[in-house]
Amino acid sequence: MAINGWRVMWVLAVFDVPVQTKEERRAYTNFRKMLLKDNFIQHQYSVYLKHFPTMATAQAEIDRLKPSVPDEGHVAFFMLTDKQYGMTREFFGKNATKRAPDEPDQIELF
Repeated sequence: MAINGWRVMWVLAVFDVPVQTKEERRAYTNFRKMLLKDNFIQHQYSVYLKHFPTMATAQAEIDRLKPSVPDEGHVAFFMLTDKQYGMTREFFGKNATKRAPDEPDQIELF
């Protein structure tokens, strides 16, 4: 089966979790560590991304993470096709704390 950009999925996890008390900070840290352990990459503060081969695997991951949402937190999981994610446009200001990654070097196999 050929890779189809409309079937390959990205999950965008966006969350707002209070960190006023020690318990809230612990819940935030545990949730964030769980995302990182599951190979999500940090895109921005409280915005994490992960690539999935199908919608079913993306949905299974979301279902698995749902019980881990901190009690006082608000988490949204957005599912985007690879084609939709490919239309993303990022802009960085002069004083941005994070810069766009350098263009990858082309790999020559043969």
